[in-house]
Amino acid sequence: MSRHNEILEIVTCSYRPDLERCSRLCASIDEFVDPTIVHTLLVPRRDREAFTSLENHRRRVLAVEAVVPGRYRQLPFSEKLWIDAWGWPLRGWVMQQLVKLSISEAVGAELIVFADSDLQFIRPLAKERIFSGGKLRLHRVPCSMNEGRHLRWRARAAELLGESRDYFGSDYVGQLITWRRSNLVALHAHIESVTGRPWHTVFARSLDISEYILYGSFAEHVLGLETAGHFPEATDLCHCCWFDHQAQGLLNGTIEVAPEALALHVQSNLKLTPEHERAVFASALRYGVSRQEEWA
Repeated sequence: MSRHNEILEIVTCSYRPDLERCSRLCASIDEFVDPTIVHTLLVPRRDREAFTSLENHRRRVLAVEAVVPGRYRQLPFSEKLWIDAWGWPLRGWVMQQLVKLSISEAVGAELIVFADSDLQFIRPLAKERIFSGGKLRLHRVPCSMNEGRHLRWRARAAELLGESRDYFGSDYVGQLITWRRSNLVALHAHIESVTGRPWHTVFARSLDISEYILYGSFAEHVLGLETAGHFPEATDLCHCCWFDHQAQGLLNGTIEVAPEALALHVQSNLKLTPEHERAVFASALRYGVSRQEEWA
């Protein structure tokens, strides 16, 4: 489809250990998200059957291996290790990023929003919240995260983009991140013109990298936001619980969900029990208002 189509699609990368979390995400999408917005789940081929019960009129489940270019295989003894055609290993975290960057192979929608398995919507999402005046929201926080691992991510992004600087002045990492498909296709071509190699190969062999910093840096500093069709916004659309005390704060009422947050994210590696996770999300739902009847 052309750059001018304004179709919006939600994309989620998941795998079997996150099936329950993903089920809750899907239920929240069906309640809070405009039903004209479709949803694609991307999971390893061997996990696909477990997720097919989540398919409905708006949702499909695709195998990762059918989307990512090249020949990447999940190791049979691991949920999180993959290898490429030459035996180069990829950690699951890098593979998930590669899947997101490959989504242009699977969707025709121009406007893409990524929703991780470990979040749930708690307030309504309509396209107008992230797409206005022909421009799509780009999560961009100026003058932030300019130390530690984020600097390594920026250095690798600069290398792949052919840029001399290693700090682009803003952070683009967050939840409910939005991309344009046409920019993603252009990013692939740009990386290949800079490196002389397939974009997915050079990305997959990066030991430390961020897909969100790569795309955000390309959109802002290579294309320019006007050409990229984005408007910058620093507001977080998702309330995040990265640590135990933040989740506990929601439960006991000492922490409130910001009024602009449309979703709640509870980091999956907090190792909360499923019952505890459900309680945290239930506590956040008191801030939301169902739109299920309105969408009907």
